[in-house]
Amino acid sequence: MNLMWGVAFNRLAVVTMVVAGVGGTACSVAATRQQVSAVMEIGGSKIAVSPQEMKALSKLGNLVRSGQSASQERALAEARRVASGRDARYALALYELEIGRRRDDDAMRAQALDVLVASQLTRPDRLPGHLAARGQIAYQTGDFDTAGKHWARLAELTPSDPDVFANLAQVRLAQKDALGAIDLLQRAIVTRKGLGQAAPEGWYRQQLSIAQQASLETPGIDAARTLVTAYPTPANWRAALVVYRELTAPEGALEIDLLRLTRHVNAFAQAAEYQRMAQLLNQSGEPSEAKAVLDEGITRGLLDAGKSPTREIIAEVDRAMSIRSVSPTRSATPDNVGTQIRLGMSELRAGRKAEAEATFRAAATRPGGGPYSDLAFFWLASLTQGQRKSN
Repeated sequence: MNLMWGVAFNRLAVVTMVVAGVGGTACSVAATRQQVSAVMEIGGSKIAVSPQEMKALSKLGNLVRSGQSASQERALAEARRVASGRDARYALALYELEIGRRRDDDAMRAQALDVLVASQLTRPDRLPGHLAARGQIAYQTGDFDTAGKHWARLAELTPSDPDVFANLAQVRLAQKDALGAIDLLQRAIVTRKGLGQAAPEGWYRQQLSIAQQASLETPGIDAARTLVTAYPTPANWRAALVVYRELTAPEGALEIDLLRLTRHVNAFAQAAEYQRMAQLLNQSGEPSEAKAVLDEGITRGLLDAGKSPTREIIAEVDRAMSIRSVSPTRSATPDNVGTQIRLGMSELRAGRKAEAEATFRAAATRPGGGPYSDLAFFWLASLTQGQRKSN
């Protein structure tokens, strides 16, 4: 997975120190010393630390970019030992974040980010970057709950960033929440479109894949529709229709018509698909179309006329054509919308494309059309995209 969020680490500002006495004239010298504070400028903010914290943090700050690992480790240990105040812990976390980045030490970065995310001193413009980085580290280590928590908060802060929703979808998928993952991918797609940009093809394909693996029929049909609409490549047409067939398990006339559609968009890729379609057509009393299907499979090199079971299917079709009749072994009668679909196919074969489009459009929007409305949608999409194939 290519996570889209990264973190831009800001250069740490030079540390300066200003000693400010605090207290009235009645205070003892010891009390006055305890109340002395230092103002430290780091990351564009001024924070108050004790002189002891200032000394340790200043030394660490001077070693952040150095290659002196031993000295850096000693300075880190000392800063961690003395940094007890809220401001000092914030400054230390900024240094640890930069050191962890330079060392490629995600454990150190995660610890620092936890402090920065929780700190009230973190500037609002930097919080999204911290949340993104912490979520990414958590995801990469398999801590999906933590990743989800940080990216969900990030989504609230940056609702116009589609990549956040796409990343959250990967978390939901890892947590076995297929519906949640699909919904988030859809939100990412809609958000990207709202920015006037095309959503990545991978988001559409992943929606379809998730629905297939989880056997989610309605989300799978929706994913198949949106995939071929957005990216109508031959590979995507095949993926969409194969998953559609797997999820809906069509029978009888509906299966035949789905196979006709699949063949029309050049999505047959296996010998079994040609063989199945030819057998169904032959059993339904349409041996001439069955022969055309077999001839195409042979021409494409997917069928071998001399090998079983293609050899036997060819013989069955030839017998049916010789007597010009066949006893159907299964129903091949479409419903009302199915009849409309077949009318559209006839119009298309006759070269009346505009009429076919109108017929398919009417079938696609017909209330209660069921699966045949899906087929009408796919037929219409294939025509508007210039997908053509003669039977």
